[in-house]
This record gives sequence, structure tokens and C-alpha cells, in this order.
Amino acid sequence: MMQGLKEMAKGMTIALTITIALLAGASIAAILPRHNHADRNSRAKAEATLEPIASLPQHPAIFAYFNASAASSYRDPYRQIERYGDNLEQVLIEAINNANTSIDIAVQELSLPLVAQALVQKQTQGVQVRLILENKYNRSWASYSRAELEDLDYFQRRKYLDYAAFVDQNHDRHLSQSELDQRDALQILANGQINWIDDTADGSAGSGLMHHKFVVVDNQTVILGSANFSLSGTHGDFTSPDSVGNANGLIQIENETIAQLFTQEFNYMWGDGPGGKLDSRFGIHKPVRSSVNVMVGDAEVVVKFSPNRRATDWLDTSNGLIYRAIARAQSSVNIAMYVFTEPKIGNLLEELDQQAIEIGVLVDSSFAYREYAATLDMWGFASTQDCKHGNQRPWANPSNRVGVPNLATGDRLHHKFAVIDRQITIIGSHNWSNAANYNNDETLVLIKHPTVAAHFQREFDRLIRDAKFGPTAKLKRKSQRSCPT
Repeated sequence: MMQGLKEMAKGMTIALTITIALLAGASIAAILPRHNHADRNSRAKAEATLEPIASLPQHPAIFAYFNASAASSYRDPYRQIERYGDNLEQVLIEAINNANTSIDIAVQELSLPLVAQALVQKQTQGVQVRLILENKYNRSWASYSRAELEDLDYFQRRKYLDYAAFVDQNHDRHLSQSELDQRDALQILANGQINWIDDTADGSAGSGLMHHKFVVVDNQTVILGSANFSLSGTHGDFTSPDSVGNANGLIQIENETIAQLFTQEFNYMWGDGPGGKLDSRFGIHKPVRSSVNVMVGDAEVVVKFSPNRRATDWLDTSNGLIYRAIARAQSSVNIAMYVFTEPKIGNLLEELDQQAIEIGVLVDSSFAYREYAATLDMWGFASTQDCKHGNQRPWANPSNRVGVPNLATGDRLHHKFAVIDRQITIIGSHNWSNAANYNNDETLVLIKHPTVAAHFQREFDRLIRDAKFGPTAKLKRKSQRSCPT
């Protein structure tokens, strides 16, 4: 543990040194580690032996994509690394390129330059392009002052350093305007006069989070899922050759009714667009809407948008919809989640576990061991969420199928999905938390079809294959098995 702390401190020191050196005009190439020829040869050999497994059939109107799928491979367009996975950026670009009339995008972060370039190109062809971002991601790193950069925390600093290395293509002493015009997505959008707003367009300081990740094209095509439109959300961190990106998935649905639902959600937030009245509606200021069921061919799709007002009956909220779907499980519930803190769903899973229904839960390592995580209940401890809400229910028989996946350093389990009975898939931007339920702008979609579920079950099987189960020794020492009295 002490060695780990030393390594983190060393990393923070190096990161700060690089940031200050960069601001002082030092060469990024001289500071960042170089890869020797042995590394290149080893990687080239690994690339030459990529052999994707057999792909699964897709539903004719609902397509599933995963950036770490073993059933496909592609060349990372920025690092020029051949790797397994679906190219999520290309999925977005192809949908954009097929647009004839309109493109609406609501996404927390957009920093992929090829996506930005595709949007600009379509707008020059007369296609209407509208974009909504989370306010915390509505500013280019290039605009930060030296004082602001030096004040960044460890994780923000790493994000900035990755950005700087990505943009500085010739590894000289500064980020030139030409490089910004090619690699800074927000600069590309601004140059192309793309209209966009963020969640301060209602006159507030911003909603909980504008956490959506969806695209609507020509009122017919909808792309949604857990992936932000960023390097870390798709391909991987630019300065980390081993990174394959946060584990994410996207769903593409071809259906006019589904598209209308997402366009309505977009329009509430958009109002009259940038520079107009303060009539955008984010968070709980949007109208109250129940979930909507739509048949897409032979698949039933349920669409629900968050947040919900706290006065709403809990079972009618987004978390309540998840609960009701899981409560009907007959054989299995497998979950891959970035954040899972909702105790009612955790309690339900214990009841199903006691009925011999197979339960599997994977949560990102940055959240699984926190004192408020639902995983604590499943390992037999009382989480602070339990104690806070009088919901003390540590599992009597702790699960041995609850843990964290084994991912490349820096990559996160960013999924927000569950597969029920290998028939029903829950997906979206919605983490299973109070913040997602009551504060954030979120998407939640249930798809009832075995063909779609098979893709998510395969992704879960991939992630759980070498997962680490159970609490850490540190967690065992510090956690409580009952709430303080």
C-alpha cells in the first residue's frame, strides 16, 4: 500500500512538472516517456496476430457496439494502434455522414476531432446541427490560464496532459493555432460556426449534470449509451498505449417514434438555442413524463428520461423502473455499472440471490470500495447509504460474484447496463444512484429482445472472466457490519 502511495505521489509530481514545463514552453516530446524499438516491435507483432472471434447477429433495427469487443478490430485513427473493439467514433461519424436534414447531439463531453469535423462538413451541406454539452466541458483546455492549470487536481491535470500531447502533433514548444484547428474539437466546432449551448442556458449555474450521451439524425436514427464522445470514452488515453478506453457501449436504433421521444427531450433543453431567451429547461424543470413503450419490429423498447421530482412515487422513477424490471427476473441478473449506490436495488438482488437466481455485479474500482457503494451490502457490510436512509440490509450470505473488472491502467468500467434472463437489456447514461435519479439529465432504455441481450451478455462475460471479487483487506478492516447506534 505504501509503495502505491509513493507511486501516486511520484505521478502527481511528474504531472505537475510537465504542466508547468509545458506552460513555460518546454517540449512535450522531451518530457513524456518514449517507446523504444522493442516496444514497437512487440506491439507490431501483437497487432499482426489479432484474430477477432465470431460476431453475433444483430437485430435488424437495433445495433449494439462495444469499444473492447473481441468480435471486431480497427486501427485507432490517432495512435495508429491496431486493436480489438468496435470503433465507436466511426459509428458516430457514419450516422452523421448519412444525415440529410438534421443532427441533434446531447452529450456530456465532445472532444473527438473527427466527429467535430464531420459535424462541420454536414452543416456546410445545409444540414441543421444542434449541440448541447455539460457546462464543465464547454471550454477548451487551450483557453486555461497558467494559474488555472497549476490549480488543477491530479485527475484534471492528467486529462490536460493527455490533451496537450494529443494536440501538439509536431512536439514543438507550443500548441499552434494550426494544431488547435486540427485536434481541438471545440475549436473545430467554433471555426465551423456550429451552434451549441450548455446547461447554464436556462440562466442557472447548471443542472446536476447534463449527463446525456445521445444523437438523433433525421428524426429516424438514435444512438445512445454510456460513452462520452472523447478519447478516453472510445479509443483510449492518447499517452497510454495500453489504454483501450473506458469500457463503453453504444446502441443504434432505427425508429421514428423513438427518435421523436429523444427529439422532444432535446428540444426541452435547447429552448430557442444560443443567444436567445432563457427558456431552456434542464433537470427537474422539464415536464414530468412517464416511461414510454415502443415496438421496434419484434423488440419492445422502453424509454425513460431523468431526473425525477422527489415527490414522485419511487417506483415511477428511473431507478424504480430498473427495480421493477429486475424484480421479474426468473434465472439471471448480470450488471456492469460505473456507479451503483441505490440500496433498494441492492436489497432486491439479495432476495433474488436467495431464490437461486444467478446474480453477477461488476462496478468500477473507483466506486466499488467507497463507503456508500451498494457493493458493500453485497459483501456483508453496511454502507452509509443504508445507515442514512434507515435501510440497513447487509447481505446475510455475501456474494462471490460481485467485484471489479481487470482493466488497463487508467481505464474505467463506464458501462451502465444490466442483462436480465438473457432477454432484457437495460442501458443508457443513467448510473444507479440518487444523483442520476433526482438531479441529472439522463437517458434510460430497456430493450426486450434476446438478440440484443446476447451482445450485452457477451460483454459482461468478457468483463467478469478475470474480475477481482470481494472486498479488499483495507475495506474489511474499516467497514462496519451494522450502522452506528
